[in-house]
Amino acid sequence: MTSRIVDVQWVRDRRADAVVIEVTNARGPASIPGARSVYWKDLLWDRSRREFPTARELADRLHSLGAHADAPLVFAGDPPQFAAYALWVATAVGIEGDLRYLDGGTAAWPHDGPVIGLYRSVGAGSGNRVGADAAGQRWALDVASEENASRTADVSRTPLPLASPRFAEVVVGREQVRAAIDSPTVLLDLRSPEEFAGLRVSPSSEPVDHGAERHGHVPGALNLPAQDLLDPAGLLRPTDEITARIAELGIADADDIIAYCRLSHRAALGWLVFTDLLGDHRIRVYDGSWTEWGSLVGAPVHNPADAGELTS
Repeated sequence: MTSRIVDVQWVRDRRADAVVIEVTNARGPASIPGARSVYWKDLLWDRSRREFPTARELADRLHSLGAHADAPLVFAGDPPQFAAYALWVATAVGIEGDLRYLDGGTAAWPHDGPVIGLYRSVGAGSGNRVGADAAGQRWALDVASEENASRTADVSRTPLPLASPRFAEVVVGREQVRAAIDSPTVLLDLRSPEEFAGLRVSPSSEPVDHGAERHGHVPGALNLPAQDLLDPAGLLRPTDEITARIAELGIADADDIIAYCRLSHRAALGWLVFTDLLGDHRIRVYDGSWTEWGSLVGAPVHNPADAGELTS
C-alpha cells in the first residue's frame, strides 16, 4: 500500500494538479500559496449534531474547496494533526480517492515556495463569493484574482468517489472504551504527560484549560504523547525512532489498540502513524476522546495528581 504521508517536495512536484486543503483551528485565509483553508469543524462535523457528516456531505464540501476525483488531495494541518483527523474522518465515512497528509503541516511549507494547484485562499476579506448550502451555512466559493481568472476551480469536475463506511474499522465509541478497561485491549492516550497526569484537561498551548469536567485518564491507559511522534519542527520522526518509542510501551502482543486524546486529533495522528508508517492496523480511535469521557456520568477516571502519585 502506498503511504498517504507526503512531504513538501512531493506536493511541489505535482503543483500543476495537486489540490491542497488546509485544515485549521481558526477560520481565515490559507498560508500556503494556492491552497484552500477551512476550519476543521466546518469541514468534518455535522452542522448541528456532534457527529461526522455523511460521505456525500463531506464529498460535496471537499468539492466546493476544489477537490475532485482526477487529482491528488493533500490535507495540510495547522497544527499538523488536523490533517490526520481529516484523513481519519474521510476513511470512516467512506471517501475514496488519492488522499494525502502533508508531513509537518502548513508550517513545513517555505514562505517563498511556488504557487501550487489552481486554487486561491478563502478567508474573510478576500473578495470571495460566498454561497449557502441547504442548511443555510455559508461556504466560500473561489473567485480568482484577475491574473488567475482562467484558473478558477471547476466545480463541474467529478467529486471524490464514495465507498461503504468503515466506522467499525477505525472508530470506537464510549461503550467499547468501557469494555476495554481491565481487558487485553490496549488503551493508548496520546495527550501530553500533563494531561495524562491530571494536571490539565487541555494542552498547554491552549489559552484556557478546558475540554472536560474531570482531570486524569481512562484507567489502565498507557501514555504515548503525540509530540513524541514529531520532531521540533512538527515533522514525523524517522520510522526507527517511532518504532523504538512504541516498543517501550510493551504492546506488541495486543490484539486491539484504542487511541484517544482530547478531541481525537492527536489520536488520529497516532492512527496514521500506526497504519501508514508501521503497517499496524490494530488501532482504532475513540471519537469522543477525553472531552466526552472526562465529562461522562459514571465513567471511571484515574487521576494521578489527586491520588498523590506524582513526584516532583
